[in-house]
Parts: sequence; C-alpha cells; structure tokens
Amino acid sequence: MTNISNATTANGKYIINQKPLKPFVKWVGGKSQLLYKLEKLLPNDGNTSYKKYCEPMVGGGALLFDVLNKYDFEEFYISDNNCELINAYNVIKNDVNTLIERLNEMQSAFLLSDSNGRKLYYYAVRDKFNSVNLSPVTAAEKAAYFIFLNKTCFNGLFRVNKNKQFNVPIGAYESPVILDEENLRNIHNALQKVTIVCGDYSLSKEFIDKNTFVYIDPPYRPISETSDFTSYNSVEFDDNEQIRLAGFVDDINKKGAKIVLSNSDPKNINSEDCFFEKLYSKYNIERVLANRMINSNADNRGIIYELLIYNKEKLMERNFDEWLKTFKTSISDYEYYADFKKAYKNVENIKIELNILNSLIGSKNIENDFEKLLDSYPQVLKCIPVLLAVRGNEIYTIDGDGEYLFKFNKPNYTVKDYIMFMKKTGLFDLISNHIINNLVDYVTGVEVGLDSNGRKNRGGHLMENLVENYLIKAGLVKGETYFKELKLSAIEQTWNIDLSGISNKGKAEKRFDFVVKKGNTIFAIETNFYASSGSKLNETARSYKAIALEAKNIEGFAFVWFTDGYDGWKTARHNLEETFDVLDNIYCIADLENGIMSTLFD
Repeated sequence: MTNISNATTANGKYIINQKPLKPFVKWVGGKSQLLYKLEKLLPNDGNTSYKKYCEPMVGGGALLFDVLNKYDFEEFYISDNNCELINAYNVIKNDVNTLIERLNEMQSAFLLSDSNGRKLYYYAVRDKFNSVNLSPVTAAEKAAYFIFLNKTCFNGLFRVNKNKQFNVPIGAYESPVILDEENLRNIHNALQKVTIVCGDYSLSKEFIDKNTFVYIDPPYRPISETSDFTSYNSVEFDDNEQIRLAGFVDDINKKGAKIVLSNSDPKNINSEDCFFEKLYSKYNIERVLANRMINSNADNRGIIYELLIYNKEKLMERNFDEWLKTFKTSISDYEYYADFKKAYKNVENIKIELNILNSLIGSKNIENDFEKLLDSYPQVLKCIPVLLAVRGNEIYTIDGDGEYLFKFNKPNYTVKDYIMFMKKTGLFDLISNHIINNLVDYVTGVEVGLDSNGRKNRGGHLMENLVENYLIKAGLVKGETYFKELKLSAIEQTWNIDLSGISNKGKAEKRFDFVVKKGNTIFAIETNFYASSGSKLNETARSYKAIALEAKNIEGFAFVWFTDGYDGWKTARHNLEETFDVLDNIYCIADLENGIMSTLFD
C-alpha cells in the first residue's frame, strides 16, 4: 500500500488526480470531519505489508472514498447490513447511467415545485420507496429513491420502524443537490475494484488477514436518553451487539489485521462510564473532538468527544536492506566536534611551563638556551610530548643513532639526548624560527585536534542520550521504570532473575546502558553509533548476536539494541544482518522517530 494522491495511471483508465471522490449520501455519524485523525492511523507510505482494505460497516463511506482517492490497496471489501444502502453502492458500480437519468428527472421535478409541491413529491417518493420490493429489476429505481430521500429528508437521517418502513420526515432545504453526476461517475470508476456485500460485518472475516487494514464504524452507543439513533435498519444495535462486535475485533486482531474502530464516548455525560475501556482494554483508546449534528434541538448539537479504538502496533517483519537505508551518517550535535572545555583544562594544567618555553621563541642559540632552561626549570619537559600531538609521558624513537624510549615526567637520559630529540623531531626549528608566536595558543590548537579522536566516544554518548530522551518521552521514569548502566549481577539481585545463561554462569560481568522494567519483562538495552568503520563493529555485532540467542531462553527477559551509523555499518553489514535475523528488538534512530518506544514498552 502506497500513497497515490499525486499520481496518475499510465493507461488513463483510472485518473487519481481527478476531482476527489466524496460520499454520495449524507450519513449519521459520517466521518468526514475525523478524516485527519483516521488518516494518521492508516499504514504509512513506507509500509507495504498492508495490501487489502476492509470496511465491514461502511455507511456513507467517508474514509473509503478518502482511501480510494489516495491509496492503492490491491483489494477492497465493503459491506453493511443496510441492504438499501448497499444496493445504491452496487447500482453506482454496475448501472450508473440509469441511476443518473432517474435522479436527474427527480431533481428537476422536485426543484421546480413550490414548498407544498415539494412536500407532496417527497412523501410520494417515500411511499414508493417503502412499497417497492428490492430486486434486480427494481435496483436502479430503489437506489434513485434512496439517494433522493437522503438528500431531501431531515438531516440525511436513515431510520426505519419495526415494519421496516422508512419514516423520516422531509427536511427544510432551499436547493438540495440531489444529483452530482461527476461524483457518481468517478465513484463508478473507483468501485470497479471493490467487493460490495450486503450482510453482517462478521462475513468479512474470511476476507481479512494479516495484510488487511480494517475500519469499523458501528451504530454509536447512545450518550443520552434522547440520542436513540442505533436503529439504521430494523435491528437494534444495543450493548449486547457492541459486545459481539468486540469479539469480532478480537478475532481479526489475532489474524494480525490493523484495526481502527470508532464509537461514542460515554464519558461525555457520565465520567464513570467505562463501558468501552473495559470492552477494549487490550487496545489503544483515543478521545477526539467531533460535531454531533443529529438532534432536532439545535441547542443540543455541538462539540463532543468520540472514541477511536485501535489495536497496538505489531512489530512487523522488516527488510534488512530497507532498514539499513534509513541509517544516518551523523548524530552530531554542536558539542560533538570539539570538547573545548577539556582542551582548555589540559592547556591550563601546563600553562606555566608553556610560558617558560615561550622564552625560546626566536632564539639564535636555541640548543644552549634550552639546556639552561632545563637546568633552571626541569618541569618544562612534561610539555614536550603535546608539542608533537602525543598523549602520555613517553615517546619511542629509533634511527641510525640508536633506539630510545624518552620519558618526560622523570628524565631518563642526559640533557644532550633531549636536545637531540628536540632537534631531530623539528621542535627546535618550530620554536627558534618564529614559526609560532605563542606555545599556549599552539598547544590549544593541538589539544583541540587531539580531542577529535574522542568523537567516537562522544558519538556513543550522543546515541545513549538520544535513547534516554525517547525513554522519557515514552513515560518511563529514571530510577523507577528505567535504570542506567546496570550490571548483570545487579539485575539478578534486584529482580531475582537467573541470567547465568548470558553471564556464562557468573564468569562474565556484562553491563547494559539501560534496563527497563515493564510488567513482567526486564528489557536490557545497549546503544551505539558508528560514524566510521573498524573491527569493533564486527565484534559488537557478533557479541550481541550471542546475547540475543541466549536471551531467548530466559523467561521475562528481553535484549534490545539501538544502533545506527551508515558509514560505519555499511562495511560491516553482514555481521549486522546476522544479528538482525535473530534479534527481534534491534532498532535504529528512524525507528525511534517512528514511535518504537511506545510500541515496545506499552
């Protein structure tokens, strides 16, 4: 399934960028105003696993037509137990010309009449609608009556009495649009790929599988004593029917379908009414604002809350190559490139000695001056390694004159040997020829350069910080539901769990970046980001593959790995893919951005 809202077909038979489809009838509880919310629950553009669309209580089809406008599901299934409504869908699909001709006649007759004439015409059509039995012969005629009555009755309400007679009075409209020929013809084209069924929603179960997106819009549960619009046909949709529907939702949820269901929110009038919370306790429930329009008293129409109920996301099967393509080349923030505080601190520690050495800048007899300086201030030797961008207090050299391991914290050679070192390394030329003006400034630059080697570590810390931010966004609390840097032994002691399968029976002490405790499961989390290649990546992937396999045998324990860095992993992709194949919970930054934390720990 992909978004085709801006596409056009090559053969010209199905033009997507035509005037958008819209419902051909007004319908109680129509979802046009909630489309922006419903669209967010549709599978996103990158998810190709959903190939089928099912709406087993289709009603006016606001979401159906929006989906037909924008998405290219391979198969569509709609149904409703209102056979008059389904007949209209079928006639639009199979006999739209006859329908348009008949509606055109009715529209002309109605609009040319005065108020009293319109009233007589309306009730005459209503009588014909109630007296003509639905059959293949009368299908187009009945569909025309149905659409006419919908466009001219009170608020577009479809209601029948116990004798299955449509009994809605005429509405007050100046110029109702009874025929929208362009829309009907566009719907006719779109419905050619849609299976249309009159019957109970449960019949759709055979169509639904793990590749199906299902939207269910049942008659709403009344939220007041007067809002009794649960009978769109002769069957009452009471609480028992709501419970039966919930059982159906559970059944198709087990099949792996993506399910979205809408209903009224009882808490609009009773904050303690938890009917749907109990009925759909295993599902997400979101409250959204909507306009309630069906009420004879205009004062009682207005903004209320409705419910969107949907199943928790399943961790879908992923394609490794597509997943790797989402990796980022950098995770750099502004402090990633240089740790100036660290560089300044290191310079400050030797600033006095560097200023003493500054006295040699421009010296005409630097060897003699250096010897005198060491005699008076031997501590300046400790500055020499950093002048060569070397961390530490020892430097090894070898040439034709011999092999040396110079120590600069505690001199181990003669002054003459250190003079040779300064001369052969080029430091005397650097200082005496006035190539630099100030050794403090020079070493500050060296320190910043040396600090660039710490970027790998900073990249790891940045990834760790990023993951922690998403843990917090998911509602986890440090020290309560998530913990930093816990060793295996601490996990075992805290939650009385045997992790000897991972620790090689206590011989290895592994430490995890984070540990999350949710419900009956302990999630041990590792994080890293690799901006460049190296042997470390292969070692990490192999190590985490072993942990993943060992963790599968430990009840109540799950291993989670957040990693990223395309430039690093592209050369170690094979080892990463091997781990990907055995570790269910392996994620990247794109997964974090797409809400995997809430899914994982919900």
